[in-house]
Amino acid sequence: MSETTVAPDPRVRVMLLVAVMVPQLGLSLLNPSIPTMAADLGTSVSAIQLTLSGYMAGYAISMFAAGVLADRYDARRLQAVGLVLFAVGGVAAALAPNVGVLFAARVVQAIGGTSATVLCRLVIQRRFPSSARMQILTSLSIVIAATPALSPLVGASLIEITSWRVLFGVLAVIGLALAVAFARIVPSARPEIPAPIGPRTVARGIATALRRRGFGINALVISLAWMSYFLFIEQSAYLLQDIHGLSTLDYGLVLTIPAIGYIAGSIGIRRSRSHARAHLVGSMIGGVGAAALVVLAIAGVGSVFALVIPLSVTFIGVGAAIPHAQNGLIGLDLPAQGVGAGLFFFLQMASGAVYTSVIEALHLRTELPIRIAIAAPALLLVAIAVGRTVGNRAAATAATDVDDRRPQRVG
Repeated sequence: MSETTVAPDPRVRVMLLVAVMVPQLGLSLLNPSIPTMAADLGTSVSAIQLTLSGYMAGYAISMFAAGVLADRYDARRLQAVGLVLFAVGGVAAALAPNVGVLFAARVVQAIGGTSATVLCRLVIQRRFPSSARMQILTSLSIVIAATPALSPLVGASLIEITSWRVLFGVLAVIGLALAVAFARIVPSARPEIPAPIGPRTVARGIATALRRRGFGINALVISLAWMSYFLFIEQSAYLLQDIHGLSTLDYGLVLTIPAIGYIAGSIGIRRSRSHARAHLVGSMIGGVGAAALVVLAIAGVGSVFALVIPLSVTFIGVGAAIPHAQNGLIGLDLPAQGVGAGLFFFLQMASGAVYTSVIEALHLRTELPIRIAIAAPALLLVAIAVGRTVGNRAAATAATDVDDRRPQRVG
């Protein structure tokens, strides 16, 4: 470990949390404005929704690029530069004359700001003692997932008094201010041994990560969790406003209910003495919610609360799975930390972008198939959690049997 700080400054924790929050605001603050944006730009609601997939594509690119660069350069400086790029994308989005320019601006915005998902975790790995990591990781996870669900309520309130273009401009100003504060408050987080940037180095780092036991399963867990959660965020305006007819403000209010489940799952795993057990219990609870989500739709229960309450239960499992997988990644202590983290979060975000794009391309315009698409990854999380628990117990039993068979020394 390099430059480890035993007791990090509380201001550093705040900066890390704010740094991961701002790009999530960029993801969903303007969701309530989607119909207005479509009208202003002379396009369809579906086309504006695709700009969210563009944001996720930029998110995925940022994950890998930030990780590779962080094996060579200071993660703090890279994050400050990323926030400046986020601001540039925000200005371009505010001035966008058509949906094509808006799409490109959103990609730029994401490439810059969302680097925090990797870089802030590398700051934690390089500067925080292992005993303090799970607490800050769960806090980051809560902020990253809760902000897209809670920010539409703020956006819905603001859109009543201003325009979506002004909101993009405000995000740009926040990004610039945060870049300056981050560079001044957060300590340097340089790699212990800076690695050269080149195809061979990157390929070696990827190969090492993929071979390391635990990397693949943790990457699968976080990818499935994000596929379920982000698909709901991407489809939430259609589900709640178009199908259930909620107003812009009511949409923002109701969207907080699923977020409560996610927060509960993350808090549960943070407070548990056994993270593996908390992950298992959370996943099983989430599976019950996912099953109810589908069954209620098949039964024809059409209330909006028959949608968001089962979602809230489903996301308890998601909220437990994401920090559990992240902590598993850090515990691997890969030699190429940046490449490993970049690949890990690239897989997470790319899976979310691809999954939502596929679902959008299928033009699912009834509630049941969308519910099934949200529930399916959450149900797979249950199978994985149960399988890992059974496998670990079997391995522990086998190890005990081997010890019992060994001849005892007589001394």
